[in-house]
Amino acid sequence: MAQKAIGGYFELESRFESEYHAGLIRLNSGRNCVEYVLRANHYRKIYLPTYSCSAILEPILKLNLEIEFYAVSEELEPIQLKPIQDDECILVINYFGLKGKFISELSKHAINLIVDNTQSFFDQPIANVDTFYSARKFFGVPDGAYLSTNLFLPEEFEKEVSWNRAEYLLRRFENGALDGYPQFLKNEEYLSDLPIKYMSDFTIRILAGINYKSVITRRNQNFQYLNLKLKSINGLSFSDTEIDGPMSYPLYVESESLREELIRQEIFVPCYWPHILENFKSDRIEYKLAKYIIPIPVDQRYGLLDMDRICNVINSLL
Repeated sequence: MAQKAIGGYFELESRFESEYHAGLIRLNSGRNCVEYVLRANHYRKIYLPTYSCSAILEPILKLNLEIEFYAVSEELEPIQLKPIQDDECILVINYFGLKGKFISELSKHAINLIVDNTQSFFDQPIANVDTFYSARKFFGVPDGAYLSTNLFLPEEFEKEVSWNRAEYLLRRFENGALDGYPQFLKNEEYLSDLPIKYMSDFTIRILAGINYKSVITRRNQNFQYLNLKLKSINGLSFSDTEIDGPMSYPLYVESESLREELIRQEIFVPCYWPHILENFKSDRIEYKLAKYIIPIPVDQRYGLLDMDRICNVINSLL
């Protein structure tokens, strides 16, 4: 092992204190957390929500598992889950960080759950329930996911290297969102169909220097402010008192132009998940959720003045 160099030029400044999910398995992506769990448990079949990201299929197709889809309700909860066999599993999504309480109750009587907390980084894992998180969806890092599980694969994995994929983070920091977007897309493409690797040292160092308490407070305040201002027009109903650092504020409005107008005014809101619009008829709940839910940013980069700007734009159009 090479000796640690002392002195000379400085590396990227960062503190090394503690990660939020210290003690969990650090992997390079959420989809590889799914692969890890499926392999460790030797599952034969998986039940997936129809309202889900297409990327989740990568490890499942790779392992040649049988797939059966289940529907979700307007409350973003599974409809009529079937009893399953010991070699089968059910993946449930904590949509927008709003379904933690529901999933906790579900885990008391459902077996072989895999909890997708990629939209709920700050929910603690449930004992004896496989749970995974995505760091990239909450923080400025080029890779990274955490996995909570009781079963471990016997093999060792390579460690991810990400310094050469961090350009888009620096470009956005100095030049704005549009300048770094092409490099962001390249990084997303790189992460597709990757083998399981451990999280990069670059990402670990950044995640260990974050003030998580401050992040949670800011996200909660922004979410609650938006809900105060927009709940009267929101087609989704939920409580904002059970949130814990949510990913975004899901606004359901059946508008054909609102998303595009927000983006035109550089309020960048994604569509979860566009492939659903191609595969489902317009009268299906999955189609409506994908088309009309607008995930409004509430993250730690923004404050109440930013939330007020968003509300003003929305109210001017509706």
